[in-house]
Amino acid sequence: MLLEGKVGIVTGVGMGMGEAVARRWAREGARVIGTDVNDEAGHAAIEAITAAGGDAHYIHADSSSEDDWRAVSAYAINELGGLHVLHNNAAIHFWFDSLEDPMEKWDQMMDVNLRGVLLGCRYAIRHMITAGGGAIVNTSSVSALHGVPLQGLYGSTKAGVINLTRSLARAYGPQGVRVNAICPGTIDTPMLHTAAAEAAEMRGDDDPPAARGGGVGPTLDGGRLGSPDEIASAVTFLVSDEASYISGVWLPVDGAMMA
Repeated sequence: MLLEGKVGIVTGVGMGMGEAVARRWAREGARVIGTDVNDEAGHAAIEAITAAGGDAHYIHADSSSEDDWRAVSAYAINELGGLHVLHNNAAIHFWFDSLEDPMEKWDQMMDVNLRGVLLGCRYAIRHMITAGGGAIVNTSSVSALHGVPLQGLYGSTKAGVINLTRSLARAYGPQGVRVNAICPGTIDTPMLHTAAAEAAEMRGDDDPPAARGGGVGPTLDGGRLGSPDEIASAVTFLVSDEASYISGVWLPVDGAMMA
């Protein structure tokens, strides 16, 4: 098993990619802490993992809260014996009109999508250095790699995740900490379908492309949507010892969308 004996934290565990990563890590032998602000979804995800024989624990936590990160990391160290791997996955999405929408919306998304990643890295890296090393994967997006109308805010947060990842990889690699990012494309998650429905409503389109399953942009397998399990495979590889010489990368997992 790739993660036997490891303790890991997955944020945004309640659904989609976070749920798939937590499930995969448990199958690979990790003791998993899943966090979310949606307690119903978070508890359900963790209960399903434990019912399947995994070692998983749920903690309510807002990724933008330093107090919450302090508590989650302390639980990992004091109750489970360490913190070896982290997947900073929690994020929010909404469309943003750069000329008209209130700046409070900018601050809200920056807090969750970028500040939350920094806080997770800050608390994990401190413990990983003490323990002699560890690995982190941050979730960016293909929206960081190209311009999309009304995605200036979301794309900016995700571009920030990439540069933060690169900087941390250079800074703490000598102390045994690897930091990478993934850039998912159109992945079959509730967030994607909600965004597609909102976009369709704005356009007056009753049949949003993402909801049809054909996707917009990917070329792999006829442009199909990616699955959360495919994201989980990439994340698990990057935090495992199989990727021991990989750090500072931002890996598109997008069916050749950005090729």
